[in-house]
Amino acid sequence: MAIIFDLGRVVVSWDPVGIVRRVRGPDDAKALADRLFNHPDWLEVDRGTLSLHTMARQAEARTGLSAADNLAILQAVPASLLPDPAMLALIEELHATGQVLYALSNMGHASIDWLEQHAFWRCFSGKVVSARVRMMKPEPDIYRYLLVSFDLQAGDCLFIDDSPANVAAAEALGIRGLVFLDAAQCRRTLVEQGWLPG
Repeated sequence: MAIIFDLGRVVVSWDPVGIVRRVRGPDDAKALADRLFNHPDWLEVDRGTLSLHTMARQAEARTGLSAADNLAILQAVPASLLPDPAMLALIEELHATGQVLYALSNMGHASIDWLEQHAFWRCFSGKVVSARVRMMKPEPDIYRYLLVSFDLQAGDCLFIDDSPANVAAAEALGIRGLVFLDAAQCRRTLVEQGWLPG
């Protein structure tokens, strides 16, 4: 039995507009965040096939910013990924009851390298990160990679992600799924499903 957690917007914060505001100020932050992060280039950063420097140069035309200004925003991402105290408490609680935990995340090299300094990893038995394996959710292969890597049976796993598409992809492979809304809903569902004592 294993519980598999997504990271961004589940265990740690992911707020592109907030990142842009902190670096550039409030003017046009939402539109700028959309042009920068809601683009195939950002997915390739997460896949590990595009560097932040190259993305910053390629984004000049669509953001209207210099490569250096784009890069400043992109390089602010890792430090913005703040663990949610309520989720850390839940993870600690699950770990203390003997649940085996894994992480499965779409995330670039710089972000996961930054996050690895946090103590919560001691509760996890392993992780699969898109940039390190050159695969991404919701592609079926990344779920299969996790199952094979850690000798897990799909039917014995629960996958928690804020993206319905990512959860649906896991369920298509026989992994039970939970679409994450917040820590309270997550804990409540884990208790209802018997993963955690009430």
